[in-house]
Amino acid sequence: MPLRFDPSVYTVGWVCAIKDEVTASRAFLDEEHEQPRRRQNDNNVYIVGRMGEHKVVIAFPGAGSYGADVIAHTVAHMVRTFQNIRFGLMVGIGGGAPSEPDPIDPLKDIRLGDVVVSEPNEKHSGVLQYDKGRWGENGVFEIRSHLKRPPKDLLAAMNLLKSDYNHGMGKMIDYFNDVSRQSSRLRTWGFHFPGRELDRLYKPNHPHAEGLDCSGCGIEHLEKRLDHETDDPAVHYGLIASANAVMRSAVYRDHLRDTWGVCCFEMEAAGLMNYFPCLIIRGVADYSDDHKNDHWQRYAAAMAAAYAKDLLRVIPPEDVGCTGVTPQPKEDCMSRYTYCRKRIS
Repeated sequence: MPLRFDPSVYTVGWVCAIKDEVTASRAFLDEEHEQPRRRQNDNNVYIVGRMGEHKVVIAFPGAGSYGADVIAHTVAHMVRTFQNIRFGLMVGIGGGAPSEPDPIDPLKDIRLGDVVVSEPNEKHSGVLQYDKGRWGENGVFEIRSHLKRPPKDLLAAMNLLKSDYNHGMGKMIDYFNDVSRQSSRLRTWGFHFPGRELDRLYKPNHPHAEGLDCSGCGIEHLEKRLDHETDDPAVHYGLIASANAVMRSAVYRDHLRDTWGVCCFEMEAAGLMNYFPCLIIRGVADYSDDHKNDHWQRYAAAMAAAYAKDLLRVIPPEDVGCTGVTPQPKEDCMSRYTYCRKRIS
């Protein structure tokens, strides 16, 4: 029978937006716990358990809706029910922004199944809200995005993990392989490597042909790319662009990549960064164009979850504060959650 703990012992909030992300994330728990009692009117779906040395809450919207506002509402309920959560991980899929082939470092070119992690620099916080701004006198939309940076503890862990990967010490692939061996059901559901022949990047000016897949789009319109030595996914760090709509324009994708250095596109992060201390982790499921299908979605979700588990590996549990000794969250966390709490009061 699963163990049952008080909600106060859970200190890591792991947020997903869609069912496949939750299914993938759940597979990486080392131990699953019985559902704790929740507060009234909390309609989130929760899966709780242990991942390494951390007690984790996996949360996603119970209504099946998407977007920044929905996820902000989900987090608002989560931090009210689990009051000792100290930081969050937004784990799931996104669309990549592939770059020109680099003969010196072929892995810089983002491929399907790779993982992108939000990393701030001196100009941005790691997440760009690209649908927020104003129209200039020249008729150009000027992006004005002001989002907070992730917590220092998470950034320190990210840099340590980056060093681990540079020295061949990362565990992301190992975690994924372990889960694949242990769960034949996940493989049956499509949480496996789809095959590089299904990794197709079309030229920006070539629209998707009618039909569910890209069989009618023509191989002559594919971009020429350098071969990688391995099919193992790479991890990229940089700017993730967020808006309340799916990016489907390869031309605009490339514009934001060239102008801002965007690596990835998604729909939820902009609603969290100013109010919930978190890092955004995205598995690349498509190329942010109109050539979309589900071939890579589940594999990408699993690789994002594997990276997130590896990140928790390098964070000592004491770095996420109290694990149930104090019944109320600390004041510095409460101030970050004020906005979320107001949304459901």
